[in-house]
Amino acid sequence: MTDGSRKGTKRSKRVPDPDRWGGRPPIESIEIRSKTYVTATVQPLDVTGVRTTAVGTLLWVVTLVVLLIFRSTLEEHDREWWLWTCGAGIALGLLGLEYCRRRIQRLKKAPDREVETSPFGAAGL
Repeated sequence: MTDGSRKGTKRSKRVPDPDRWGGRPPIESIEIRSKTYVTATVQPLDVTGVRTTAVGTLLWVVTLVVLLIFRSTLEEHDREWWLWTCGAGIALGLLGLEYCRRRIQRLKKAPDREVETSPFGAAGL
């Protein structure tokens, strides 16, 4: 029983790199207490929020157009408030786009700062 199968002995397992030649950052393993976690150093995404807000606003516009086609049916079933809901979604989406635009301008004017990343990956321990 020299292969580490005895109770109380540890066998070190090496985790193979799943992407040897793909250009991803090297995988590191972190040992916390008795568990080993495999992590990769990844920079956070540069997300401005404009695309998400624009897509959401566009979906509200499409929904409004579709509901306008069935306006008489909405009136019959007392569901005209759905049109106002779409209008509110469009208005809030436009406010969100303006907010994102101002945020981008403010971030461009701000001095560059170092990106903060946790050595423990996305868990941020």
